[in-house]
Amino acid sequence: MGRTFRLASLVTLSILTAGLVACSAATTGEPSPGGGDPTVGGGDGTQQPGSGTGSGATPGGGGTTGGGTTGGGTGGGTGGGTGVAATTISADTTWSGTKTLASSIVIAAGATVTVAPGAVITLPANALITVQGTLQSTITGVHAKLTSSAWSGILVASGGKLALSGTDIVGAGTGIESMSPNATFANGAITGSAQPLLVDVGGTLSLTHAQVVAAGQSVVKGALIASFLDYDKGGNEGIVTQDASASVSIEDSTLHGAGGGDYIVADAGKLIHVAYTKISGAHCGFHFNAVDKYEIDHVTDNTNTWGAMLYGSGLGPNTISYSNFVNTSWNLDLQGTNGPLTIDHSYIGGTAQTAYKGAAPTITNVQTAAVPNAGPRAGG
Repeated sequence: MGRTFRLASLVTLSILTAGLVACSAATTGEPSPGGGDPTVGGGDGTQQPGSGTGSGATPGGGGTTGGGTTGGGTGGGTGGGTGVAATTISADTTWSGTKTLASSIVIAAGATVTVAPGAVITLPANALITVQGTLQSTITGVHAKLTSSAWSGILVASGGKLALSGTDIVGAGTGIESMSPNATFANGAITGSAQPLLVDVGGTLSLTHAQVVAAGQSVVKGALIASFLDYDKGGNEGIVTQDASASVSIEDSTLHGAGGGDYIVADAGKLIHVAYTKISGAHCGFHFNAVDKYEIDHVTDNTNTWGAMLYGSGLGPNTISYSNFVNTSWNLDLQGTNGPLTIDHSYIGGTAQTAYKGAAPTITNVQTAAVPNAGPRAGG
């Protein structure tokens, strides 16, 4: 479940002898992440909204999180509610220069916030930008930056629009969470996020010429579409689908890491499409526990421990075409319940093992050397 930003207000009216009125400002309880292990079979630790309210600038209390389950694992935990008061922007606004915000931000429906070239916008700890209207930038020169040492990130509500180009997101707990079908991020970087990307059911997030340097895994329950993406997962899981309706489409991209977790993981999903992409530095390039259909085309999957763990798939059609698998222990490990698989014009090389347990794939046009052009195309 994605974060839901809720404002709770408590207004206390007291008439003082001088006729002054004092008001208590509402605050938002921000959650702490759940304690689930963010690996396959572990809880996703997705944040829940805090339920506490406070007075003035006092943080709200009582937020709870966790409870996510994936495979056999569970994620639990409770948050103390460390939210900050929110400011609602109801008219068109431009953020420029060096600006320090004092609160969380709600961009109301009908309002547009434009981030200017070179702007550096610093948010307080635990602050969240909730986009019900539009948050946009069109920057070709010096990038803008949304930053803090520990802010919550950007939440695009179901009716909101995100259209950031040339803006970097630094130090957010969740870089971008999209509940909206209208969220794009281009020509920018997301760095230092424990969860760089979170796409909720019904949401879409499109990335073009973006860079991600992750401090944890990304979760897709809606639709993630990426082209010319440079994604460094470090030693974490990479991109994990967790809903039967989830889809991932990645083309012309470079996915790399420092070992550790798997890269493209389907715990539940409708479609995985990866084309013209290189995957390296993972325990496993692909790990499919449950996906209706997958398409792997012009992909080089190498220097991983496993190339592909194909443990659960639907009727597809499932295809691997014009691709290279050259890994250290296993190239293809096909077992469990799977739909038909066709492997065409592909090179399965090196000393790594290949195992087909159950129905063997249909293999045509076997290649004895690496397939050329199995990686990102120029331009875009």
